[in-house]
Amino acid sequence: MGTTSASISLDEYLNSAYEPDRDFVDGVLLERHVGTQRHALLQLIVGAFFLRFRKSHRIDVFTECRLLVDAATRRYRIPDVMVLGVPYTKGKVVVDVPAIIVEIKSPDDTFDDIVDRCFDYEKLTVRNILVMDPDNQRAWLFQQGNLQLLTGATIRLKEPAIDFPFAQLFTEIDDDNR
Repeated sequence: MGTTSASISLDEYLNSAYEPDRDFVDGVLLERHVGTQRHALLQLIVGAFFLRFRKSHRIDVFTECRLLVDAATRRYRIPDVMVLGVPYTKGKVVVDVPAIIVEIKSPDDTFDDIVDRCFDYEKLTVRNILVMDPDNQRAWLFQQGNLQLLTGATIRLKEPAIDFPFAQLFTEIDDDNR
């Protein structure tokens, strides 16, 4: 992802709006590749999937919301989909550790970009980090510094325990019977 600006202050980042919003890493604004229609639709489908568990699992679901990943190094990321356990700290930026993060690969994303983001989430101790590619209909689980290709149709997410039917969610992108 390309740098879109010289260094700015944290205060300026937190009090500015960008279209599209940008990550803030080590005092520098970083572009986020905005998705295609397939990216946007999958983001909506994944968010709606998790939203069904809002009451039963005491979670809330956020899309494209700023997340503080490291205060010491001034790193903020904007996950495509983020699931927080309830209760959580309310404010302009998420400061709690999400239970689940889903990154959806855009055509312009490189795997280096995605892995860098996943390392930030892992350092934050996010338990479930998923990467989904809507164009190739592939999903990966990021664990211990590695992207593991998911080969089944469903993965069991831990804490909160949810069976995540990623293969079914991919089929909903192309469902002409909506």
